[in-house]
Amino acid sequence: MSEPVPELLVAADDYRIVTEDQVLCARLNSSLVVCLYDAVEEHGALLHLRLATPGQSRDPNLTDNTLSSDLALLDRALRELAAASPRAQHWQAKLVAQTEDQASARVRCEGLQAFIGACLQDAGIRLVSSLAHLEPTVGVRFRPAMGQLRTELAGVLAQG
Repeated sequence: MSEPVPELLVAADDYRIVTEDQVLCARLNSSLVVCLYDAVEEHGALLHLRLATPGQSRDPNLTDNTLSSDLALLDRALRELAAASPRAQHWQAKLVAQTEDQASARVRCEGLQAFIGACLQDAGIRLVSSLAHLEPTVGVRFRPAMGQLRTELAGVLAQG
């Protein structure tokens, strides 16, 4: 019988890079995760970004301050990931977000997803999927070694 794969929780405004088989977890609440992995190597990362303070996403516009801090965190994570896995050449990404069920919050979420997608494309990373959930409870479990992403929506497990 195999041993369970270790899990690491990633808080909002933070990221974790793994070079061994581990599961990266996050609870989404007006936030977005960027799941990065190489299609050949077992290395990867999970970056957890805030869309807005929960309950405060009425303004659909993303500020320069928000975008610059997200870009700085993404850039730092990508540099550290490249250093941790110098042989990796087949980087891919999956985005998962949870946003409030109101028009301005959805627009804000779509804007950040598009911004992150463009940044990833500029970095030569293939965006495999980008999802947004309106359910109030979204959990993410990402296993970079297999490129496996699971989302839990109010107790229902889905794979992506």
